[in-house]
Amino acid sequence: MTAAMMTPGKTAGQVRLAGRPRSSACRQAILRAAYELLSESGLRNFTIEGVAARSGVARSTIYRWWPTKGALAIEGFLEATASHITFPHTSSAKADLKVQMRLVAKMLRGGAGRILCGIIAEGQSDPETIAAFAVGYLTPRRRECAAILRRGIDNREFRADLDIPTVQSALYSPLHLRLLLREPIDDPWVENLAETVLRGCLAGD
Repeated sequence: MTAAMMTPGKTAGQVRLAGRPRSSACRQAILRAAYELLSESGLRNFTIEGVAARSGVARSTIYRWWPTKGALAIEGFLEATASHITFPHTSSAKADLKVQMRLVAKMLRGGAGRILCGIIAEGQSDPETIAAFAVGYLTPRRRECAAILRRGIDNREFRADLDIPTVQSALYSPLHLRLLLREPIDDPWVENLAETVLRGCLAGD
């Protein structure tokens, strides 16, 4: 699935493709089977045929809704993990970002992290997979993070001249780099990363 096939502002799980409306029960069965297969064998051995066999939904139906295995893998991944990395909303933007970073780190330390590694690796040679990953996973996370940072600016918790894209990269890129390098992503390291970056974002007295 290319970025052009997705509606701007929607995650992969919210994408509506042309054709008949999806049956909710079929969709859930497909996405559940997709995540199970990703967890068992990773994206390299992931196939739409395998999802059809596991879910009991016709292969033609799956291809109509998800024309590539990358698009289906991303949506299956998001369906299973998105609720676990939702940004909190309290009176402190700094505290909210720290909590969310710990949630992401916890996810990356588990099976979802191994799946994400496979998706990123596959995307290096499959433009449609990396496009689905960018639109479905990265863009919504960046949008949510930017909203928290802007809230911190509006509340005068953060500096007015904050470069939001740079702060986003400084906070989250190290998590994904350590994931790909198979380095530890433990809570003390995440706390130190967040504190180091966010200390430079704080407004002066």
